[in-house]
Amino acid sequence: MVVSATYFDGESARNRSVDVNEDGTNLTFSGTDTPYTSWSIKGLHAIDAPTPGQPYRLTHEDKSGARLIIRDDVFIKTLVSRSSHLKGGYSSRDIAHIFGWTIGGLVAVAALGYVAMVLLPDKVAHILPETWRNRVGSQMEAAMAEGAKLCHSPAGDAALSAMITNLALGQPDLPAISVHIYDIPVLNAFAVSGGKIIMTREILAKADGPDEIAGVLAHEIGHVAHRHPEAQLVRLTGMQVLGSVFTGSNGGDMTTNIAFMATVLRFTREAEAEADAYARDTLVKSSIDPMGLKRFFEKINKLEGGGGDKSSAFSKLGGIFSTHPGTEDRMKLIEPLPAGVVAKPSLTNEQWLALKDICK
Repeated sequence: MVVSATYFDGESARNRSVDVNEDGTNLTFSGTDTPYTSWSIKGLHAIDAPTPGQPYRLTHEDKSGARLIIRDDVFIKTLVSRSSHLKGGYSSRDIAHIFGWTIGGLVAVAALGYVAMVLLPDKVAHILPETWRNRVGSQMEAAMAEGAKLCHSPAGDAALSAMITNLALGQPDLPAISVHIYDIPVLNAFAVSGGKIIMTREILAKADGPDEIAGVLAHEIGHVAHRHPEAQLVRLTGMQVLGSVFTGSNGGDMTTNIAFMATVLRFTREAEAEADAYARDTLVKSSIDPMGLKRFFEKINKLEGGGGDKSSAFSKLGGIFSTHPGTEDRMKLIEPLPAGVVAKPSLTNEQWLALKDICK
């Protein structure tokens, strides 16, 4: 059965008159300025559902931009009766294709997320330029401090340096760090990019001895040694990229995402375990009693959640333990110095009093 139809080749806007025939396997057509063309019926796709009195548009998987428009209702009915996938809408094959592409897309996004959030951060963190690490760390410190007073006193600064030196005596590979204490009534200590460790005066006020602060400091140094802050920022970048893919936004710049950084700096359980192990190892090698860290953690665990300046960026990071999952189990891993090892104070009494008063 041969009928007249209209053909658009998908490359020009000009329509061509053609004669169409079908043999149950192929749909063939040709015209004055259209060479003989054969489309397999299996590869045909109906753009519209067949409606009596209305043109019926077909395209083919081999030439998706082309259109063949048929108006003969008898021909259309015969063609559709032999090939149910030409009834229009989505056939089971179309649905299978869509499902396949959807699943493939989700798998691709999941793979991208896994690479961005798991595989790359730790590796990239160790090759970031020092200038970048320092600049970003300074930006974060300034944003989080929010104009708070940076505490200094000659005796307090000397005591802080002495504590770092005492830790370094047992840990010769101690990374380069800078420790700043801010006059903020929020109990916290954390590390940011560039080896910067930040403490508040409240953490000094709650400590009953220098070994407690030495333990906290050793833990934060562990974060610096493992480049955890940098790794979390790489994760943040990955999250921004993925967010941009889904939202079409540019993800913002570094400054406008400080609050987001604060959330990201809630280190993972694995990162906390690494920092804990580093602290325990450093304290033992330095002959500083690790039980000071345990006593302080137990104390903070009881105090956590009360008081403080909730508007401060420090409080946005949460308390020491709100960022540290599995606190009870982790404290159980802190043990006394090995038998025969004599504990050395991390500071003298005079140095400790000077450090506690550094913000006065």
